[in-house]
Amino acid sequence: MDNKIQLPRFDINKYEANLKKNPDYEGYQKDQDTYVKQYHSVKEGYIEENYEKSIVENYVEQYISNNRFETFQTYNKDGLLQSVTHYFADDVEIGQWYYYKDEKLVKTEDKDKNYPFSLDKVLEYGKKNNVDFTKSGKLSRFYSKTYGSYIYELQWNTGKKSADIEKSLFRKVVLDGSNGKELKSEEYYINPLAR
Repeated sequence: MDNKIQLPRFDINKYEANLKKNPDYEGYQKDQDTYVKQYHSVKEGYIEENYEKSIVENYVEQYISNNRFETFQTYNKDGLLQSVTHYFADDVEIGQWYYYKDEKLVKTEDKDKNYPFSLDKVLEYGKKNNVDFTKSGKLSRFYSKTYGSYIYELQWNTGKKSADIEKSLFRKVVLDGSNGKELKSEEYYINPLAR
């Protein structure tokens, strides 16, 4: 874990040039499937109206794919990589997370270790049930005291309507994170306009 490896660096000069050209600069389109959002955070206790390099705590590149997967690369104030983290659907922590100091890998975390029934299998489950979680629906995973295990909680609009056509039929399913067994499945109606 202590070997120096060639890591990406945040191009501070290019970022500053983009901000100078356009103070509302937020990032760029990497390819047809990925947008890279770039931003920085300031040291605690500071408020920034315009970019000031002297009070930057870190820089972030957020790779946002069109299939709800995201990767965050966080860099220190000098542009050196500090961490690489991965998410699905905004807040589901997934994959291997890496932490660096002085361009050396110092720690890894496996966010999938408690879920032998993988996210890929959950996505397949969704497709078999007429929902593509890479496009819509809610998906979360966590340790449940109720079930005494790690679970996936899924919710989606089935596309069906109530008899009066005012309400949409939603489905909520709980899957066991170790084997994908359905622990709970229920359907309910919601009027999406009554919020």
